Amino acid sequence: MEKSDKRIINVKCGKCGKLISEDVYEFEGVKLCEDCYMDEVIASQPKKCVMK
Repeated sequence: MEKSDKRIINVKCGKCGKLISEDVYEFEGVKLCEDCYMDEVIASQPKKCVMK
């Protein structure tokens, strides 16, 4: 089985607008650069209450 290549050339990030020439990530249907993707994944994690 071959590895799928997720590289797409000349796509704009749906969050910051930067031109993506390397790996393109998708989060909730939006194509994102790696930095914005990581920001969105971290922000979407459930928060734990530290006052327990």
